Amino acid sequence: MLVILSIIAIVAIVTLYDYFSAGKWQQVTSVSRNSLVFENRNQEYGAYALRKDYDRNLMWIMLGLFLTIGTAYGSYVIYKSIPEEVIPPPPVDTSQFVVPAPPEEDVPPPPKEELPPPMEKTVAFIAPVVVDIEVDEEVVIVDPDVKVSNVTNDVEEENWSPPVDTEVKVTETKAPETYTFVDEEAEFVGGYGAMGAYIQKHIVYPEVAKEANIQGKCYLKFAVASDGSISSVQVVRGIPGCPECDKAAMKVVKSMPNWKAGKINGKSVSSWFQMPINFTLE
Repeated sequence: MLVILSIIAIVAIVTLYDYFSAGKWQQVTSVSRNSLVFENRNQEYGAYALRKDYDRNLMWIMLGLFLTIGTAYGSYVIYKSIPEEVIPPPPVDTSQFVVPAPPEEDVPPPPKEELPPPMEKTVAFIAPVVVDIEVDEEVVIVDPDVKVSNVTNDVEEENWSPPVDTEVKVTETKAPETYTFVDEEAEFVGGYGAMGAYIQKHIVYPEVAKEANIQGKCYLKFAVASDGSISSVQVVRGIPGCPECDKAAMKVVKSMPNWKAGKINGKSVSSWFQMPINFTLE
């Protein structure tokens, strides 16, 4: 700010000095020059009036400029001299806080030492002494008409017969295991082409699905026994909004003839098979 004001003041001083130091006759505002130029002309207005009052107007302008510069500079100095308001820092709370000690954890008491069990009363083992003692054996005379048995039966009956074991033994037959993975998968007789033709021929498209224009795939899972018969037919994922389609798919699978059973190590076994049936309206 101070630098700008100084530059303006220097320019104004140089301008005034240049104006007043020049020759009077060379200046456009020279009184003697204007009197001679406008001697026989109208001097009430126009160029003569402008040139005549030019010096006075210039003085007023320069005076106003200096006053403005002085006022601005003075205001700037006064503004800078006003001390800034210092905001005191917030008071510091010097009160002391007591931090409670952490609660003591309940330490379980040490386990009691188990005393060894009391000693049992024992008797020292004495090895037996082998002694040759003569034993009088009683000779039993067996009647040839009496059967030898480990049970003595003194009852004499003419029509006696041994007891008959009437207990019935039940043997549990374990059902054959149904395998998920086999060496050779079960197969419809004739292959996939024959199976597709069979399904196309025997399946019945539900009327409800036709009217509602319902289409989709029904995924089925069933077991093929070792003899090729089909059982345990179930729906893995049906067609949304059409349980009739799922029932129709299960019905056509149950009606299939016996398949070629799956094999493990060349032996026919019961295995699971999954198959999708597609319902499409032409």
